[in-house]
Amino acid sequence: MDIELLVRSLSQPSRLVVESSAQVVDAVEKYAKDAAAKNDAYRYGKAPFPVTIGPTVGTSPAQVLHELGVATTLLTASPLAQVARHWAHVRYCATLTRQRGMLGLTPSAHSLVYHHKVTQSEQLGIGLALVVAKKVLQRQYRQWTFFAVDAEVALKAGFIDGVGAVERTSKSQKRPDYFLVGHHSSGRRSRMKIVVLECKGTHQPPSFAYGQLARAAVQVRTLSVGGRRPPSLMVASCLAGRQITSYVLDPPGDDELWDGNPDDFDELLHSRPEDHHWRTRPAAADEARTWPAAAADAAPAGTAGPASADELPPGAPEVFDVPEERRGWFTQILTRAVAATALLFAGDSDTARHYATPRQRGDEEPHSGQLRLFELDPSWATSTATSQPVADGLDAQGTLYRAPLPDGKALEVFRGVESSLYRQLAEGQVAAYLRAAPLISRRWSRSRPRDGVVSLGRDGTVLTIRVTDRRR
Repeated sequence: MDIELLVRSLSQPSRLVVESSAQVVDAVEKYAKDAAAKNDAYRYGKAPFPVTIGPTVGTSPAQVLHELGVATTLLTASPLAQVARHWAHVRYCATLTRQRGMLGLTPSAHSLVYHHKVTQSEQLGIGLALVVAKKVLQRQYRQWTFFAVDAEVALKAGFIDGVGAVERTSKSQKRPDYFLVGHHSSGRRSRMKIVVLECKGTHQPPSFAYGQLARAAVQVRTLSVGGRRPPSLMVASCLAGRQITSYVLDPPGDDELWDGNPDDFDELLHSRPEDHHWRTRPAAADEARTWPAAAADAAPAGTAGPASADELPPGAPEVFDVPEERRGWFTQILTRAVAATALLFAGDSDTARHYATPRQRGDEEPHSGQLRLFELDPSWATSTATSQPVADGLDAQGTLYRAPLPDGKALEVFRGVESSLYRQLAEGQVAAYLRAAPLISRRWSRSRPRDGVVSLGRDGTVLTIRVTDRRR
């Protein structure tokens, strides 16, 4: 395998097949109805609807890896965090390629044994889902910018019923993956939206993805803000060599989170939110959907292949109720998590900690077994922080990681944030960052990238991958 050719191919524009139709809805509903005969958890799912999207969306392998890297930044709080945060890019840079213009798997990725495929599909499913979800939302809300926030991080600041636990529990299997936080500023008004996102991936046939979407319908229904469920997006991607297909459905809801004048918005985001000590509640019986009882020996449709590792445990899911009067607080939590995510992507965990509540940092519960989401990196791990030019007239502040390759070559992965946006985050100017990020990304789109593969995000983050001489 020519590694330089492989890295260059990451930037090739590719088409990702996307399907959302009444037929997919019917298949997912049939799965949920049949599964509910033996597992009442499926009765608590949202009713899904198709979205207007496709039949393909434009992307690239580098963009998928970029979205994955930003989304999983908060999952690696450890002494090796700075190395681990590059892992998604290093491990999966040889998995995606363009096949006759379509996004597909490389032969090496397609030939993995089953248990490695499970991890691969789960991770790539996150990156693919974020690409698809943001394309859907950009079409629905053309002047908005959406940022991904890990749901565990946001919920941990308000709820004490096991959020952020290290072990996988029956409760955590019924929670969503991410919140997509939307921001729009007209100069007179600042507005925020929230969309709940669940990401799935599989190497199995589409029938397996229908079951994943039926489970996702339960997971995205577990958040309530002011007594109303936010809208959701559920994406299940079927990974295959010739082409990858993402199935996306859109359960509707109330998506307005905050609306006010820019001065009030700036003041809101400048203040520091406190932790709350709310507890989750089991979904009430009247929140369950009713379907005619199926035969006792009925089996869920589309269960061909190995049993799913994310099968829902029986019983009503736990619901996270954010009170109506705490919409401003939830806006603070979500936007500060956006800021922390960008800073951690750039390798600055020290500054990112200032955007976290004590419980998110783990300061309140040192012996509870909870994740320390914002643990400081040791000094040696932050020594590679650097400013790097990434396009004509644009540079980013971030972290460079080098891995040795054969023949005296090295793989260089740089993760960062555009320099002016980085300074705003470092100075606590979250509202200014949210307003400026889409403007900077538009400038980037008109600039000529420097050498190597460059992926530029609407959130101001940048990923570069290139092969260099190891002696540099």
